[in-house]
Amino acid sequence: MQNNQINTQARDTSGMVMACLFILIAAISLWDTTNMMDSDSYVFPRAIAIALIVFSLLLIFWNLSKPVADKKEAATDASTIRRILLVAVMLVSCALMPWLGFLISGFATYILLMLVAMYDEWTSKKKLIYPLIAAAIVAGFYTLFSKLLLVPLPVGLLFDY
Repeated sequence: MQNNQINTQARDTSGMVMACLFILIAAISLWDTTNMMDSDSYVFPRAIAIALIVFSLLLIFWNLSKPVADKKEAATDASTIRRILLVAVMLVSCALMPWLGFLISGFATYILLMLVAMYDEWTSKKKLIYPLIAAAIVAGFYTLFSKLLLVPLPVGLLFDY
């Protein structure tokens, strides 16, 4: 049963600082693409940089438009250990991708990120369906990038013979 009180949370200052940092990085990336002559070289980086700027600005405006809660009543549901683990899993995945290849590294990363980020209880149905969905998504991205977009993805030194 829910009460009718307005759910107020503390303003996400660190998120807004990171959004400003991402805007700066995206602006530098946009400026860096001005030296590229071939349109195939600059279209993708510019699209990503523009999207990063737009979404970062949306995050900042969304945070500024929220009502501010008192410090004592602000919800503190942020989990620092989860955030650290998410970054660690992604960094380890990047480090292992040359040896394991895109498919194995991508699938393992997806599963580990899902385990770290999952707040809800793992039911039997979730234990069965989520890895299947993970395999389909990773295989779909592999097919999209390697076969359709012809992006050379790492096969992995362990499997390259």
